Amino acid sequence: MSVEKSDGESGSIASQALSGSALEESEQVEMAAQQPGEPGEQSPPATRPEAESEPGRPGRPTSALGWVVFPFATVWRFLFPKKPRPFIVELPFLIVFALFLAFLIKTFLVQAFFIPSGSMQNTLAIGDRVLVNRAAVWLGDTPSRGEVVVFQDPGGWLADQPTSAPSNWFTGALTFIGVLPQDNGDLIKRVIGVGGDHVICCNTQDQITVNGVPLNETYLYPGDKADSAPLGVTPEFDITVPQGDLWVMGDHRSVSEDSRAHVLTDGGFVPVSDVVGRADLIIWPTSQWGTLPIPSTFKQVGLSALGAPGGTPVAALAVALPVTGLRRRRKLRKLARRTKTPAGA
Repeated sequence: MSVEKSDGESGSIASQALSGSALEESEQVEMAAQQPGEPGEQSPPATRPEAESEPGRPGRPTSALGWVVFPFATVWRFLFPKKPRPFIVELPFLIVFALFLAFLIKTFLVQAFFIPSGSMQNTLAIGDRVLVNRAAVWLGDTPSRGEVVVFQDPGGWLADQPTSAPSNWFTGALTFIGVLPQDNGDLIKRVIGVGGDHVICCNTQDQITVNGVPLNETYLYPGDKADSAPLGVTPEFDITVPQGDLWVMGDHRSVSEDSRAHVLTDGGFVPVSDVVGRADLIIWPTSQWGTLPIPSTFKQVGLSALGAPGGTPVAALAVALPVTGLRRRRKLRKLARRTKTPAGA
């Protein structure tokens, strides 16, 4: 006996078949979406992290401090990239960076100078190159007695000695940067007296005295004396150095037109503000390599202005007077309190 299905039952079977095929198709679409794309395909922008959108560059700052650090981070990343650049591309940046670094060192730290004359022989010979410490000036250090310093012309000291200009633009650029030594009219001498010092030339033993203390100048040019001087320069002097100034002299006294040669014009003093730096090291020629220390004669006890004859009593009196005044005021206050207090209290 055959059983026939009604039209309703056949429709329900067809609908179940259709729904099953649709479910299989949707599962295939989801599986395809979960599989990685083809090599040539790009992922949507929303799925890529923002930090990786521009590799090799620092992220955009989001605070005030970040904006301050951002330029330095950019320069640092440019100089030291994560991915090395070819040497041909890297070489120009290295050269520019090295020249910029040399300029900073020459301006703020150290600078090489050329010795054009014999006024500092034999400490410094003609043609020597010295390394001058400019950082000491920037840090507020004032020159001390015995130091060899480079200073700008205070005015008229180099009237008869024109400076040598660079031969071409290339050497001029290298001199400006600091690669080549500079000869722009600066002078180099030894500091004999600082502000407040009483300097005299000379005593009965032909020695210069500073605040009454004689100097044993073993660094002088062989054959020179403390009072040796070039023609037309008076060797004897008796001066007191003003505060903020220096009294300078060359080690080759017989040819050095130093402070002595300008006593009649400007007093012969060099303002501390004109000092470029302290000469610390001879770098050329190699046979002259060495430092320029302060001679032991400038380390004598009592050389400072406080140690001058009469200086110690005056300093002691200046300290004792205020202390005595305070003690007297305290005694007067105690006496006034006693007089105001009633008897028997």
